[in-house]
Amino acid sequence: MTVRQTSNETTVYKKTSKGKFLLDELFVNRVLQFSSQYGAAQSMCYIANNLVGPPEVYPKHGDFTCTCVFRTYGPWWKMAPSAPKSFGRFSTPYPSDDFVEILFERMVYPTGFKVYETYNPGAIVKVMACDRLAGTCVDQGDTKWNCVWSGPPQKCSEKCRIFEISFKPISYPTNLFRIEFHHRMLQYYTEIDAIQLIGYKPNLENYIVSQISFSTAITSPDAIQRDSLTEMDGGYFKLLPQEILFFLLSYLDQVSLCLLSQTCKYLRDSTYDAFLWTKVNLKPYWYKVSDKTLNSLVSRCKKLNKLDVSWCNVTDLSLKGLLVASSTNLICLRLACCDFITLTSLQILVKACTNLEELDLQNCSGINCNEFEYICRLEHLENLNLYSTTITSPAILQILKGCLKLRVLNLGSCFMVENYDKVAEYIAKYSRCIECLDFWRARSLSSNGLFTIINNNNMSLQELDLGWVRSLLSESGCFIELVRKCPNLKKLFLTANRTVCNEDLMNFAEYGCNLEQLDILGIWEVSEDCVYRILQNCHKLRFLDVSFCDDIKESSVNFWRQAFPHVSIKKSYSTNH
Repeated sequence: MTVRQTSNETTVYKKTSKGKFLLDELFVNRVLQFSSQYGAAQSMCYIANNLVGPPEVYPKHGDFTCTCVFRTYGPWWKMAPSAPKSFGRFSTPYPSDDFVEILFERMVYPTGFKVYETYNPGAIVKVMACDRLAGTCVDQGDTKWNCVWSGPPQKCSEKCRIFEISFKPISYPTNLFRIEFHHRMLQYYTEIDAIQLIGYKPNLENYIVSQISFSTAITSPDAIQRDSLTEMDGGYFKLLPQEILFFLLSYLDQVSLCLLSQTCKYLRDSTYDAFLWTKVNLKPYWYKVSDKTLNSLVSRCKKLNKLDVSWCNVTDLSLKGLLVASSTNLICLRLACCDFITLTSLQILVKACTNLEELDLQNCSGINCNEFEYICRLEHLENLNLYSTTITSPAILQILKGCLKLRVLNLGSCFMVENYDKVAEYIAKYSRCIECLDFWRARSLSSNGLFTIINNNNMSLQELDLGWVRSLLSESGCFIELVRKCPNLKKLFLTANRTVCNEDLMNFAEYGCNLEQLDILGIWEVSEDCVYRILQNCHKLRFLDVSFCDDIKESSVNFWRQAFPHVSIKKSYSTNH
């Protein structure tokens, strides 16, 4: 065995019984796509792109900025007032919350991964490999993926690890993978330092021979003798009243309905009942969804009112057919991380789905800046998610003027919005029923902008995420005014606002009677006494993050955890313990 190693890769020349193969060990070359990241788009901290190259943190354990970190963890975001309600029946035991799509320098026959997990490991539940040689065509909405590994989330000890994943054998070389994560069992943010691909690349002679052998092993169509088939008439299912059969079918997930429809004509007609297809969630099956999939659904989705095509890779044309078929019945449309969504897509859905109440466009990178303003024509819209898009101030102002029923608005990590104070002014003027606002990393939001919202939307506001909005100043009194005038506030995130002080916390304790989630991570000048007062007075509190609060000791946190077992108290660290 011969070994050649560089800073980013290791190549092992290994002699096998089938000839000379190259054992490649490659680190990530590029991050192509991701569903969320903790860091800002213009930053180098806590971003998905930190997966590129060899590990920098391992074997250290703790919170480090040069790792890949996602936006959520645990059940807390699912319990917030803004949490989208799940719909559709599917058989996935651990649905994926996030994904990252990674590319390596060259194709290999993959045998496994080494994942360098440096903080809160155990969230990986699936690895998909793209068959780039099997006619995959992104432009035609046909991308072929295969699951090479899946497993339940793991409960791990508090230390870093190299998670070694062994893949199922596949018959094609690839360098494109998607890793999926289930965060809901995590106690804190998971952090990944690097990912190493291990696989074999045969020499050219063996590769050609293997392809010839594979092609000649396929039986020619003329040699196939098909069994004589008889069309079934439905059998005993026909004896059931239609209402009973419908009731039984309503318990099946979407894939099972599709499989059952192939058994006989009677069950096909029964499974095509439009009332079985009022809620369609394709996100868990994104890797199976193509233009053909959407086209096949058109005939059975005449009464479709909720559709989730998040993470899928199809085209405008196939989506148009489904949207036009469901038309005014559709009230919920989720298109998270769908790069194929463009201005054309927006024009189609605005024209066809005039009664839309919920629209999720988070991380849709195919829509440019001011093109988002077409959304303003959806006058019934109540829930709009624009997380990590390139929407601009003029576009969001147009939307706020046109969508007067907005209750939930997510503008987190929208770095192209230049004037959040103007956005706040329009929210106060036009969105009088607003309940949930996500201003995560809204850099230009000032205390004046926050006061505008407080003074006009105080009774309806239940959730406010002001994480990493460092332009808000405690000395203005905005945080005290917030909790005094917004008595129904359930979730408040003030992550990394260095100006928050003890006086603010004392007011939280006095007026935050409905607070359930509070994040004061990175707030330096708050005392243990004030935090303890919050724990004593806020009886509905279930989540509290005091990570990197310099004056709060680990021993005090441990005492609070015992005294208030109903509250999940977080205390992170960045050094090796």
